[in-house]
Amino acid sequence: MQDSVGKFVEISIPCGGAGVPAAADVVSKEIAFDDHAWTVHCYPRGAPGEAGAGPGGHLSIHLVNHTNARNAKVLFQAIVLCRAARDGGGGVAPAGDNYHASSVFEYPPEGSRRFPWPQVATARDLRERCAVGGYATVVCGLAVLRHNPIPAPPSTFAADVAGLLEARKKFGDPDASFAVGGKTFDVVRKVVAARSPALRAELEGGATASTFCALLLYVYCDRLPRGTEVGCPVTTDLVRDLLAAADWYALDRLKLLCARKLWDDLSVATVSKTLWYADRYRCPELRSLCIDFLAVGDNFKNALRRGGLRLADEELAGDGPRDLDELRRRSSCSSSSGSVSNKRKAQD
Repeated sequence: MQDSVGKFVEISIPCGGAGVPAAADVVSKEIAFDDHAWTVHCYPRGAPGEAGAGPGGHLSIHLVNHTNARNAKVLFQAIVLCRAARDGGGGVAPAGDNYHASSVFEYPPEGSRRFPWPQVATARDLRERCAVGGYATVVCGLAVLRHNPIPAPPSTFAADVAGLLEARKKFGDPDASFAVGGKTFDVVRKVVAARSPALRAELEGGATASTFCALLLYVYCDRLPRGTEVGCPVTTDLVRDLLAAADWYALDRLKLLCARKLWDDLSVATVSKTLWYADRYRCPELRSLCIDFLAVGDNFKNALRRGGLRLADEELAGDGPRDLDELRRRSSCSSSSGSVSNKRKAQD
């Protein structure tokens, strides 16, 4: 499953001439969305250490990531505008006359978080073809296609409701109640039963009022809660409790929607408890991803250092010591090789 986000940023580069001294480097404002934060670094005379860098050199453009974002395909393009394309007195230059730097790549990569495009244009071309008042303009676009490895099954909401339409007039007033956390939720028994056979026989449960409200929201609206519409913010703890409730009430699609949300929010600070919930409430997709996450880099060691793997250890131990031994072995191999291929890097 993929979704995308993107933004543009414009950078003015002092490139010499018209009384404006050339800059060594210019850094864009931060390009941020969700768990991504990037900056674009422009070097009008070449980046330090590049061949040909220095006075009379060339423009190099570097894209730098400042977060531990993961599982993303990044599309980047930088366009250095020629003078005719930006002054108001003449014709507009064809797009092909501008200077371009672009690429599509997977993130995170092996090694550096810096992606360079050297020698985009010569310093002379910047001054003679691009500069207006001593400044050249670079327009950068960044888009991120994010992949979530836990698939969301097709919604069955329409099919579930379709069978109830003919009996709509027979529903009448609510004929059942769920008492949870001191609050009472009045429901139509047939609607609830159509969405989950287990709910038919359950009028009370161990969930909090907010969790049960979120469960009913899914039953009636086919989605996870947003904002504070269930009486509190949608926290990781609430989503974990909702996953447990979805398992109890046999709402398999809701369980996977919760798993996707927990995967998006996974970190060293949350992995232990999330792994425990995934194993306890029979979500093998999320459990496998939590174990993979712990096996990357120093994640396992950092989680142990936080003292938060006790629950995970106990749960893994239920399947025998081999799971723990294998996890420690994979973590040790990953740490020694420094590989973070397509997984989140270690976080504190």
